[in-house]
Amino acid sequence: MDKIIYTLLIAGAGGYIGIKLKVPAGALIGAMFFVAIYNVYTGQGNIPKNFKLAAQIVVGGMIGLNFTMDTVQGLKKLIIPALMLVIGLTLFSISLGFIISKLTGLDLITALFSCSPGGLTDMTIISEAYGAQTHKVALLHLIRLITVITVLPLVIKLFSQFIET
Repeated sequence: MDKIIYTLLIAGAGGYIGIKLKVPAGALIGAMFFVAIYNVYTGQGNIPKNFKLAAQIVVGGMIGLNFTMDTVQGLKKLIIPALMLVIGLTLFSISLGFIISKLTGLDLITALFSCSPGGLTDMTIISEAYGAQTHKVALLHLIRLITVITVLPLVIKLFSQFIET
C-alpha cells in the first residue's frame, strides 16, 4: 500500500510541477517523468490495474463530453481524412517496421509491432500473442509516446504561429 501512496504522491508532485512550468500536457508529462525517475531508481513504483481502468473511464467520459449533435453531424466530413489516416499510417508503419528490422537486426514481428500506431499497453499485449519480444515493443512504444507527447505539441505550437486560421 505504501508503494501505491508514494507513487501517487510523486505523480501528483510531478503533475503539479509540469503545470507550473507550463509544459504542454504538463500534468501528464510531469507525472510520467517523475514516476519514471522514481521507478527507475527504486523499482518501487506501483499503481494497481484497477486505477488504470478508472483513469481510462474518466478520460473516456471527458472525451465523450466533447461530442454534441453538431459533431456527430460533422462526421460525414471526416470519412475521407479518416480513411487517409488509417491507410497512410498502416502503410508507413509496415514499411518502417521492415526497414528497422533490416537495418537493426530486430526480428520482424517485434519491429512491426513496435512501429504500429496503437497504444503502448495494447500493442505490448497483442504482440505477446504473436511471439514478439514484448519488452522491446514496450520500450520502443514508450520512447515514441514520450517523444510525441513532449515534442509534437511544441512543434505544433511553433508552426501554428505562422499559420492564419
